[in-house]
Amino acid sequence: MQAVLIVLPIFLIIALGWFLRQRKFFTPQTLKENNALLYAFAMPAILLRGILGAQTRIPNPWSFALAACTPYLVTVLSVWLLARRGEPPKRFATLSLTSIRGNHFFAGLPILGLALGEPGVAAGSMLLAFSLAFMQFLSIGSGQLALFGELSFDSLKKTGRQLLRNPLFMTCILALFLVLLDLSRLPQWLDMSLKMVADIGTGLALLMLGAKIELRNAGRTLVSTWKLLLFKMVVHPIVTYTVLTFFGLPPIFIQAGTLLAAMPEAVNTTIIAQEMGMDSDFCALGTTASVLLSMVSLPLWLHLLGAVQ
Repeated sequence: MQAVLIVLPIFLIIALGWFLRQRKFFTPQTLKENNALLYAFAMPAILLRGILGAQTRIPNPWSFALAACTPYLVTVLSVWLLARRGEPPKRFATLSLTSIRGNHFFAGLPILGLALGEPGVAAGSMLLAFSLAFMQFLSIGSGQLALFGELSFDSLKKTGRQLLRNPLFMTCILALFLVLLDLSRLPQWLDMSLKMVADIGTGLALLMLGAKIELRNAGRTLVSTWKLLLFKMVVHPIVTYTVLTFFGLPPIFIQAGTLLAAMPEAVNTTIIAQEMGMDSDFCALGTTASVLLSMVSLPLWLHLLGAVQ
């Protein structure tokens, strides 16, 4: 019951975002501006404070990076081995793309904060810092390989350029650089300023997530996207838990990493699928279906992981 109560505020705010969008409270321009605020300022502030505030330092960065990245690779390989048969190229490419692209920032970090407190946010931020670039290249590359049968250097170069313009990725690089230089203690005035900006993020991110959800034919959506849901919401968290445990990471990292893996599909994945010529309609349905399923799966994962303050 405690696990349900932890995620209940999350879904109430998501529902409020959906309701406000239906009532035309959010205009398309408002959504665009709020998302830009979150993407460029609030979420980078959460990441920076999380990484710099991590109490558990990484004794072996290379081993930690391998532990953080391996679950993505194993999940994608499982999609190729188990889900390829009978799927049209565009849909299979979408399955490969979406299997590891979770809503780590707009949903994941707020949920880690509620369930595990600041140590959970710090552990999740550290895992993202060491794996974000690998996840981006792997998801784009595997989707492209599934769609065209080959990797395009131009596409991978474009992904690299996008990463260098991504404030979340650049924040991770900055934070890791400061940690390696042992400059992780920020002046109190700067840390408080970042905290005030970060505090904007939690509620607003969930409102924006809810505003983007389409609930028409929800039951049919869950059925039609079952394979996407299986790999994103079940296989990937199980793989992540197994790999992080195998590498012997501290429990807080195992809990945070598994919960991040259990997050619904990232909203921006549909845009990527559309740009790459994949089945973007199927991808969009997967976003809604994964949010609906997470209302059941996240409390279950919280209970199984003992991730309750």
